[in-house]
Amino acid sequence: MNSYFTINNVPPTVSAVALNNNSAIVLSESTTTSVSVTATITDNNSCSGTEIDSVKAYAYRSGIGNTNCSALPGNNNNCYPEISCSLVTGSCTGTTDSSANYTCSFDMQYYADPTDINTQFDAQNWLATVKTTDDDSSNGSAEASSGVELNSLVAFNTGASISYGLLGVGEANDPLDKTLVTTATGNVGLDQEHSGASKMCTDFENYPNCLGATPIPVEYQRYALSAVAYSLGTELTTTPAEVELNVPKVTSSTPTTGTVWWGISIPAGIIAGTYNGANTITAVKGEIANW
Repeated sequence: MNSYFTINNVPPTVSAVALNNNSAIVLSESTTTSVSVTATITDNNSCSGTEIDSVKAYAYRSGIGNTNCSALPGNNNNCYPEISCSLVTGSCTGTTDSSANYTCSFDMQYYADPTDINTQFDAQNWLATVKTTDDDSSNGSAEASSGVELNSLVAFNTGASISYGLLGVGEANDPLDKTLVTTATGNVGLDQEHSGASKMCTDFENYPNCLGATPIPVEYQRYALSAVAYSLGTELTTTPAEVELNVPKVTSSTPTTGTVWWGISIPAGIIAGTYNGANTITAVKGEIANW
């Protein structure tokens, strides 16, 4: 007597989803950072061979959510969809094994939305969902049980050093005409802090001791956010002072910038020579309203 039976297909399931090993994401300025998503796929019909047809991951800011990230085109600020995943070698031991581990990786842009303190989305975090489909078009999915923070990246670069040009005693850059352009290379809006060494010297090898000539005090340097008259510029001091540069957060491949105008006045009694100094420009996270 012959007997017959049918083995039904069982939809696959997803578990143990983790974004970046459940650690905060730390980006690198002006470039991408490789970020991982991991998960376990279980299929009672087997994890081996062609039973698992596809595994895809989605990483997104929690305010966007998996549904939106799955339905919309990717956005380097907040949504990375359809991330390819690969079977971890040795995690599926054969046709009688039902579970296998997968790892997925993607390149996150340096300007992706931060979610740590004092950011636009500090009440949110980043999450990941993994979806799988078997060879019978049955599918399963799961979201990471906990999100991770994406840390602020406060970073910038500037152009060349400031050269005030050839000036005589009593002369000044008036109006301020030496520009220093700041380009944001991180994922936050930027202001700056400006300060300088106490004086400028001709004997740069001994700087800042200024053993020769007649040093120029730091306060003779001035700066502003536009090409104003020298008298209207802000005096540079040895104490860091915040400058409301208001460079917007980068949101695309087009960089955001801010410009500061600089100048100097040469006081009486200064001996001729080439004077050098050191100004310190530090990036600080700008007010959220100005991002």
